[in-house]
Amino acid sequence: MAQNVYLDSYYAVGNREDLINIITNISPEETVFMSRIGKTTATLRVHEWLTETLQAANSGNAVLEGATAAYASSDVTPRTRVSNHTQILRKTFSVSYSQDRFDKAGISGTEFDHQRMLKTKELARDMNSALINQASASGTSAVARTLNGMLAAITTNTGSANSLPLDEANFNTVLQNIWTQGGAPNAVYVGGFNKRTISGWTSPLNRNIDAAGKKRVVATDVYDSDFGQMSIYLERHMPAAQVAILEEKYWKTAFARPLFFEETGKRGGVREGYVESEITLEYLAENSSGKITGTATA
Repeated sequence: MAQNVYLDSYYAVGNREDLINIITNISPEETVFMSRIGKTTATLRVHEWLTETLQAANSGNAVLEGATAAYASSDVTPRTRVSNHTQILRKTFSVSYSQDRFDKAGISGTEFDHQRMLKTKELARDMNSALINQASASGTSAVARTLNGMLAAITTNTGSANSLPLDEANFNTVLQNIWTQGGAPNAVYVGGFNKRTISGWTSPLNRNIDAAGKKRVVATDVYDSDFGQMSIYLERHMPAAQVAILEEKYWKTAFARPLFFEETGKRGGVREGYVESEITLEYLAENSSGKITGTATA
């Protein structure tokens, strides 16, 4: 039954809004790959390094006693020159002077500084994703150059799951190929589904249940293989259908220009700025690592 109320909250004008002084943001900020690998410096837009290999072991290496040494061009294996292009990454933002001045919920400083913080985090994620997923392009004065990411760089030790779930036998085949090349991987980078798949491998794994703590341990964070022990890392920017197996010491982010901020010239009633960095990926021995493509994703 309706009540005879002459001034209720539906009729009144002037009630203050119920807006709490908190801004919620659960967007992921992790940059696992970039944070774990080393850092170095690039000094030109083409960053280069050299690799060399030993000739295959020869059990039949025997010469006559007193024989004179003979020489041939095949005695020496030439070095290989490897390069990668730097990539410029940028995030821009602009804020009106009015918005900067107004009182805002959830922000203690200026809107401009808050946007700068957000764009810095976004740029770091872009950098991490590029270091993993980008394909190289030399660029021109009209086309932006791009770096060769980790997955494109690995060409020697590769395997395919043929759209099936990641298989332990296939995984160990790639590990063996890496070992044959001389590598000793220490880290595996996977997305969510492949992490669950690895945790689901059962042989020769024993699952433990802590009865007192009511805790069942089902995750596999370290894989101890015939070819060494590797940590398993969840990496949000790994493609769902790929797995990377890395000897991390040979991978580095080369900074031509570390991440920086610049406020550009004022335009009307607006403050404008950007954060920017120029980087490339240095992979001193891609054959120390491997990858598996085409895994099932669900």
